[in-house]
Amino acid sequence: MPQIDLVASYTRLDSPVELDALALNPLSSIASSSIGSGLINLAGGPDVFRTPATQRNVTRSSLVMFWPLYTGGKITSARELLNLGHEEANLLLEELYRTRFSNLITTYFGLVMAEHALATQEQAEAMLSQHFRSAQSLEAQAQIARVELLASQASYDRSKITTRAVREQRDTAQQTLASLIHAPLDTINKGPIPSSPLFTLNELPPLEYFKAGLENHPALRLLATKQSQAESIEKASRGLYQPNVFMFGSYNLYEDNSIASDLTPDWFVGLGVNIPLVDRSGRSGKVEAARSTVIEIQHHQRAAQRQLDLLLDHQYREARHALEEYRDLKSTVALAKESLRLQELAFSEGLGRSLDVIDAQAFLSSTQTRRDAAAFRFVLSFAELLSLSGQQESFFTYLNNGVPVQ
Repeated sequence: MPQIDLVASYTRLDSPVELDALALNPLSSIASSSIGSGLINLAGGPDVFRTPATQRNVTRSSLVMFWPLYTGGKITSARELLNLGHEEANLLLEELYRTRFSNLITTYFGLVMAEHALATQEQAEAMLSQHFRSAQSLEAQAQIARVELLASQASYDRSKITTRAVREQRDTAQQTLASLIHAPLDTINKGPIPSSPLFTLNELPPLEYFKAGLENHPALRLLATKQSQAESIEKASRGLYQPNVFMFGSYNLYEDNSIASDLTPDWFVGLGVNIPLVDRSGRSGKVEAARSTVIEIQHHQRAAQRQLDLLLDHQYREARHALEEYRDLKSTVALAKESLRLQELAFSEGLGRSLDVIDAQAFLSSTQTRRDAAAFRFVLSFAELLSLSGQQESFFTYLNNGVPVQ
């Protein structure tokens, strides 16, 4: 597009510009002769032949147009940089969205995991409370030694301490989620209550399913945009060696009443060319710097591709390992429940020790918590896999169709 400016000027001259007719042919040759001098004096002297061309105060205004037609690619490069800047902003927004998605999944299911841990601990506390009451009854009937009663009481008291600590962790996780989603907190409702459970899948999708979308990761596309920007800058730097072709013009809007103004055209247009011969702006240095930037970004692209491949492979292995661990611990949980039932039965009949019941309960609690933790790790790794491959929205489909962890 052309550049059009309104230009106004006021000039004060030391003396008016005058047009001397005696300085022009043929009067100049006549004035130098004796006859010519006599005629000039007879006409009134040399001053008669001088005509003011301007006044001392010169005022004028005009519209000035400048239109670059060819700049060696600098205009095209500037447009490309503008479009690439918009694309870069969109990619940064997409990367921020993926980061927020990962943070939300981690925080939300961290609260779900804390709820599971609290429920497991409260169950353990309730069982140890019942065990302590049974020990009191048996000790009163002289069926067990007092040390067995003290062991059950100590275990019950420790479970209450653990329950309070786990509840504090749950409350902290609840407040963290409330802060993340800007939910209100009050004394009645301390924070949001999760409704979606931890979940697993019957089968983990193959690794190729996630690799397909890795090429469109915003980090790689952002580096590609950076490379395009550097290439545009390199192209613009090379354009400093090219000639500039432009159109120019002017249109007078106001001028004073003078001979010079009458002689000056009201408008004019033209074509011009500017060929740089010697330049002090360091053209070669700018080209080399832009080229070095392109090569550096290419190295970063290859490094980022390798890092994303490694991260995807690591998250896939972590998700698969967590899923296998969750499944394999099912039999261990069943064993821990049966062992606790038998130890409680033996203790109630005076055939077992209180410490055996306590150990069985501790084994059950730790196994259940470990299994829940495996499910939690699976959810986080699986969500990260979907985020890396740009499939965040499908997470909720997997959540609805997955196997919930009770």
